[in-house]
Amino acid sequence: MRSLHLTGAPNARDLGGLHATDGREIRKGMLIRSGMLQHLTEADCTVLERIPLKTVIDFRTAREMREMPDVVIPGVTYVPCPILQEMSGITREQVSEEIPPYYRAAIDAGFEAENRMTQMYIPLVEGDYSLEHYRQFLDHVLHHEGGALLYHCTAGKDRVGIGTMLILTALGVDRDTILEDYLLTNVYCEAETDQTVEKARLYSDAPSTEFAVRAFDSARERYMRTAWDSIDRRYGDVKTFMTERLDFGEEKQAALREKYLK
Repeated sequence: MRSLHLTGAPNARDLGGLHATDGREIRKGMLIRSGMLQHLTEADCTVLERIPLKTVIDFRTAREMREMPDVVIPGVTYVPCPILQEMSGITREQVSEEIPPYYRAAIDAGFEAENRMTQMYIPLVEGDYSLEHYRQFLDHVLHHEGGALLYHCTAGKDRVGIGTMLILTALGVDRDTILEDYLLTNVYCEAETDQTVEKARLYSDAPSTEFAVRAFDSARERYMRTAWDSIDRRYGDVKTFMTERLDFGEEKQAALREKYLK
């Protein structure tokens, strides 16, 4: 378990300690994946200050950032890097409707929610907008100096899940380990998902709505494998994809390994 045990960001965890196939491991206190930081407590901020945290990369839409701003920690640099363009629904943007968009999306999706989530992963690895921002993100990671870099979206599983997959692939971590890390969201966010299901019942008590909420809030193997399948069909493997689509070839990947592995 590599959880930072943050009350306000339960999905925050250090990539440190994961092993690459060459036997080295990721240095601790350098790369942190997380969900949004809006609800950080004073104690949470103290944990992050002690690491010490130096940079936060925010994958959320501009609207999400405005409506659910991160708690600002003195001395930390905050960098917007939206992976998706403005949209409502599972990005958790707020609008003035009787039923909030997230829950409306769950009601509408019903038992098709897992299929819709699966399809959502394809534009993350095929869309020009998403790929340009993942390229920027990798550049930030490569050139970051001093302290930890934390990157987050809302739940810390979809946009962050793909970003983490890219970093770990470049660092030489195998797919089984990447998948295991990805699925840890289901452990760390279980209580939060249960609370979301309870809130959804205010709008619909249909079993299909609970199914949809759990599909939206979960990290599922099918989702990540859909992204890998898309990449493999087009490029053969993720490293080639990173070279050809993200301008992050072997030279940069080797530099990343030297920086973050020990």
